[in-house]
Amino acid sequence: MPDSKPLSLVERGGLGAAAGIFTTFFTHPFDVIRVQMQVGVSALECARTSVAADGVLVLWRGFVPAFVKLAPYTVISLTMLEKFTALYTGGASAL
Repeated sequence: MPDSKPLSLVERGGLGAAAGIFTTFFTHPFDVIRVQMQVGVSALECARTSVAADGVLVLWRGFVPAFVKLAPYTVISLTMLEKFTALYTGGASAL
C-alpha cells in the first residue's frame, strides 16, 4: 500500500488487542476441553458431557482471565514485529 500512512502506536495496539480477542475466542474452547480431558475421557465425550450439563457457554468459561493473559503478549509481539521489520527493511514506519 504505497499511499497509506503508517499506523500509530495506539492503532497497532488496538489491532493487537483485537487479534488477542479473536485468538482467545476461537481457541479457548479447545483449551477447556484439553484441561477436562486430563481426567481420562476422550475429547468428544468431554465436550458432549460438558455442554449437556452446563450449556454451550461452558466452553468459554474462563475467557476473561485467558484474554487478560494473552492480550499484552499479542499487542507487544505484533508491535515489535512491525517495528523490527521496518528497521530491517528500512521502511517508513521505523522507530
